[in-house]
Amino acid sequence: MLARPVRLVVTDMDNTLYSWIDFIVPAVEAMVAAVCNATGFPKIRVVQSLKAVYAKYESNEYPFALQESSLFQEFPEFGSYDKLVIEPARMAFSEARKKYMRPYKTVVDTLKVLKERKLPVVALTDAPRNPAEYRVKKMGLDLHLTALYTLPGFQFPASPEGEKLVAPDILQKEERGEYRAACPVIELKKEHEKPATDGLLQICRTYGVDPTEVLVIGDSLKKDIAVAKKVGALDAWAEYGTYVSLEYRERLDTVSAPNITRRHASSVFEKASQEAKPTYALSSFKQVLDILDGKLSTP
Repeated sequence: MLARPVRLVVTDMDNTLYSWIDFIVPAVEAMVAAVCNATGFPKIRVVQSLKAVYAKYESNEYPFALQESSLFQEFPEFGSYDKLVIEPARMAFSEARKKYMRPYKTVVDTLKVLKERKLPVVALTDAPRNPAEYRVKKMGLDLHLTALYTLPGFQFPASPEGEKLVAPDILQKEERGEYRAACPVIELKKEHEKPATDGLLQICRTYGVDPTEVLVIGDSLKKDIAVAKKVGALDAWAEYGTYVSLEYRERLDTVSAPNITRRHASSVFEKASQEAKPTYALSSFKQVLDILDGKLSTP
């Protein structure tokens, strides 16, 4: 039996609700291939140019990387660059992401059960608002989450003259609110990024629960488990989200800047002996229900 009843579930997103690595690697690779095909530039040049922008914004899903990359300096007229380079690259990235971005098998069903039990589930992620909100919307997770807490979102890039360097269809969709999730989305301050406890404590205050009445789920021992223990919350390690093949790890190193990998797949760098020991270790997200029902033993 649990020492105190759980009144709120706070879950990480990347490699907890879905595999970030499984979709980001093929998506960026498809984008690079499209740019190489459109420009004739060698792969190494395109990759390094994109990684520089990704590192600056700490996201491989920064949607305006090509506009801000060194590649754009050779194509000063945005209209043709957008049609001939950005658009096919954007489509290639989008198609690959759509193909490989999906929740882990038991996530949606488990979230439905938690909603039926009227137990709030809040997602707390280190991703910027734009890609985080896009993901929960596209995977339908926003229909089951009570709220989503993210880092600050991106702004549209603009030329020195003030011209927005964004395709018209994107601007129109933004104006129509087509990128908005069904659940509330709250942007945290950048300095509240995990392993800071501020975000988790803010969520507790918002929902009027004591940290000891919260179950925190995540794949990172440092950014999820240790944070939960620090505030006195119950913790569950999404061990299933830490399994990454050597091939994907090598491909990720090629296309992703190290600071981005540390944010979205920090468990790749962790060693269990150096981090907090989890109270529960999950082989599947559905075991969250076993914890709540007192059916899952501690390691």
